Amino acid sequence: MNLAGIRGRRTLAAMTLLGALVAAVGCSGESEPSAESQISAVVGKSFEFMAARDWEAVDSTQCSSMRSESPRGDESPFDDTLASLRLDGVENIVVNGDSATADTRHYSTEDPSRMMREDITLIKENGAWVVC
Repeated sequence: MNLAGIRGRRTLAAMTLLGALVAAVGCSGESEPSAESQISAVVGKSFEFMAARDWEAVDSTQCSSMRSESPRGDESPFDDTLASLRLDGVENIVVNGDSATADTRHYSTEDPSRMMREDITLIKENGAWVVC
């Protein structure tokens, strides 16, 4: 066998291996996060926005039927209560198509030792999970 033939086969083998590696990396790219992780994230954002008193951002985490019709002008009597809530966890997420339920575990900065729980409903609206 001549030297040119051996080099040619090595080059072909190297190119084949490189192509297979590129294909494997391309196919193993990140897929869309699971519904459960998306739900946990939107609930977490909702609590963060409440703590920051960013009510427009809170609206963005809620379904259209729960969003404010017009921009907020005055403070609500519940604003202090909502802003004091901190999320400790989202549990028992059950997804059924474009709707889901979950349990939040949260507390108030007024009394962090008193853990509260709430069952919430979420829907997928315009391709994103929102609290409803």
